[in-house]
Amino acid sequence: MTEEQVQHWFDMFGSLGYIAGFLLPFIEAFIPILPIIVFVIVNVNAFGWFNGTLLAWSGTVAGSYIVFLFFRRLTHTKYMKKIQERRSVQRLIHYIDRRGVIPIFILMCFPFTPSALVNIVASLSHIKAHAYLIVLIASKFIMIGLVGWLGNDITTLFTSPTRLIMIIAIIAIVWFAGRTLEKHFMHSSEE
Repeated sequence: MTEEQVQHWFDMFGSLGYIAGFLLPFIEAFIPILPIIVFVIVNVNAFGWFNGTLLAWSGTVAGSYIVFLFFRRLTHTKYMKKIQERRSVQRLIHYIDRRGVIPIFILMCFPFTPSALVNIVASLSHIKAHAYLIVLIASKFIMIGLVGWLGNDITTLFTSPTRLIMIIAIIAIVWFAGRTLEKHFMHSSEE
């Protein structure tokens, strides 16, 4: 799909295109298998870097915060207590309670981190809701801004091999760093 086709699709729907640009990242917070990176790149190429990044950022922050608040309300249910019993979840909750919001901030800066899982685990911790919102706003801004910058002009990826190699290298580094942090925080050899 070329940039012109994406732009035509959004132009065809008029202001509904902006609603879709917000809703797709919003929904991704609830359904983590959806590709946030694709939504950001489409937004940036359809609406420009600033508007596209702003739409994706506001959608993902709103969705993530709603997931956090929803699971925070369910903390004492049987299902959530079962999740809390998992060793990896206990380990992350304990780490968050000891270290504060910095681990969450770092994890959420990476586009490959399962943000729905982090939202749920954060809702089980003792972190204050307003502190979590600040972390979401800052970390998602960095993540969405980076992805938006990398995918800003998708046509140059095909005409400039240097830019393509640079983007692949950055994505590989971010993916590796995110997976390393995820393994450190989320996995336990006892599970």
